[in-house]
Amino acid sequence: MLQIVSTQEFLSLSLILDVRSPNEYHNSHISNALNFPVLEDSQYQQIGTLYKQNPFNAKILGASMICENTAKHLLRLKELITPSKPFGIYCARGGMRSRSFGLVLDNIGYQVCLLQSGYKGYRKVVTQSLDTTPKHHFLTLIGQTGSGKSELIEAFTNSLNIEKLAKHLGSSFGHIYGIQPNTKSFQNALFTRLKELENAPFVLVEGESKRLGSVILPSKLYEAYQKSPKILIISPLQERIERILKQYGNISETLFYQAMQKIAPFMKKEFWEDAKEAFAKGDLPKVAEILLLQYYDKVYKKESYNHSLAFKNTHDTLQEICEIAKLYYP
Repeated sequence: MLQIVSTQEFLSLSLILDVRSPNEYHNSHISNALNFPVLEDSQYQQIGTLYKQNPFNAKILGASMICENTAKHLLRLKELITPSKPFGIYCARGGMRSRSFGLVLDNIGYQVCLLQSGYKGYRKVVTQSLDTTPKHHFLTLIGQTGSGKSELIEAFTNSLNIEKLAKHLGSSFGHIYGIQPNTKSFQNALFTRLKELENAPFVLVEGESKRLGSVILPSKLYEAYQKSPKILIISPLQERIERILKQYGNISETLFYQAMQKIAPFMKKEFWEDAKEAFAKGDLPKVAEILLLQYYDKVYKKESYNHSLAFKNTHDTLQEICEIAKLYYP
């Protein structure tokens, strides 16, 4: 028998199938859901157009297409699902597509759970959650560019890596990871990660600005980690240069010059020209040094902090951070 479950129960399932069309799925979907479309893009569009003219005929045609596509999925699904364990299926609104697919699997003997109100209902839960102040205990890292904050965030288990979720490093040169997620996809990933961190003693996060490229952080989350205890991470210039080279060393010529145009109003022309000249010569360490000293360090917003740490190595510095966390979150 098909079970209709709440979003919370649905997200606890180990396997979730998204039966919407590929375009719908690629636009945004529940994190980790697998796409098994019961209508392909052209079919979905065709049924939608026909439905406006003749709903009954649209249902007949849609049912025939769903049956055909379901037949193709059954053998693939045999390797993924088992009758002994429940799994989830959702479509846009929890209607015909997920129910049609679910009924076939249910009659075979699988334990099928349908998402109440479908993806639309899930998105409502996501936006409501992100509009609420998170209950997490944050510890926020701040410091100059290249000081090692990203290394610490990446290495710590209970961290919220906003740059990774946004696919952007937060700077004018930060768009090196390619296309950023759209708003819905970013929100879904953020919601999922925050759910994973609900029971963490504390969450390590970098003091990012509210916008990273095209992505804008939820106000409640931004305010929460900005108000949390802050630790200033300090590293010598040479180590900062090495980190910048590691992160940005493969930057394309096009992206470099585009970013240089963006920062031109905030940098003395002589240093701006020197950086471009060094890049043309392939002297990337010199480029990094100029940009750190003549741009990043000068535009970096000086913030108040509760503690400061000299970056030693990832392991030891994280140990010191954990000791500081005990002062606030015993």
